[in-house]
Amino acid sequence: MNTYYLPDDLLNDPSARPDEVVIRYYNSDRDSVRNRIVLNQNMINLLVSGTKTIIYPDATAVVHAGELVVLSTGNVLTSELLAGTDQFTSILFYFSNNVFNRFLIKYDHLIKGITPKAGQQPFLIFQQDTFIKHFITSLKALLTNAGVLPAEVRLLRIEELLLYMLHADPERFQSIRIITRDKQQLQIRKVVESQIGQLTTVDDLAFLCHMSTSTFKRKFGEIYQTSPQKWLLTKRLELAADLLRASDESPASIYMKVGYQNHSSFSEAFKNHFGSTPSEYRLMYLNVAP
Repeated sequence: MNTYYLPDDLLNDPSARPDEVVIRYYNSDRDSVRNRIVLNQNMINLLVSGTKTIIYPDATAVVHAGELVVLSTGNVLTSELLAGTDQFTSILFYFSNNVFNRFLIKYDHLIKGITPKAGQQPFLIFQQDTFIKHFITSLKALLTNAGVLPAEVRLLRIEELLLYMLHADPERFQSIRIITRDKQQLQIRKVVESQIGQLTTVDDLAFLCHMSTSTFKRKFGEIYQTSPQKWLLTKRLELAADLLRASDESPASIYMKVGYQNHSSFSEAFKNHFGSTPSEYRLMYLNVAP
């Protein structure tokens, strides 16, 4: 199962500023189930056709055509279903906390005195009204005719959408401020989950996250409720088990793909975790496979 980092995986220009707004017109002619998504920026999904399910660790959202959903940064599972249509279609906005915070400062005079609605969920769902539907139509025309929009136009369009949401339902809009999450946590998640198959030490991970090793270990424990060493060990061995079940490679050729320097230490760790050596595990799987 692939993991997608969004919007990073959509950016053709690696030098693009990370705080810019990304707008994408997306369509698909097939169902897509349980995609692993790391949202490195907040997202607004304007769903035109189909049904989308978003699973967070603590909540699940089902979004239908004619709705829009605001998603906070984090790790999610998503499914996209055609739901009786020929296409799954949506327009996606990705925007950083920096973009959103600048918006809040710029329009502070419109926000003062508004009390957010109770409840803290990592998403907010709004119905698309006539304005939003016309907004979608104009965006589709822009994206079709102009391709990648200039940064200034993208910023104007996200401001237009956020302003309208603020005007239409100010109490719920205030809740968006509640669901934005710590960017530092996302950086840790992205770094460690991209290094599972590498010969990367905990000190290396701390360096990549721009932290001291002690700070990294503490913050890692707050996120994953375990130590980096134990987490990496488990994830690497789970990856090895997946490779043993799904490929024809020998156990002796797999150990390097899961971050081990030699076969003997890999085999010993695998047996301690699964109760059998990598070769025995593969044989057991082959014997029970249909």
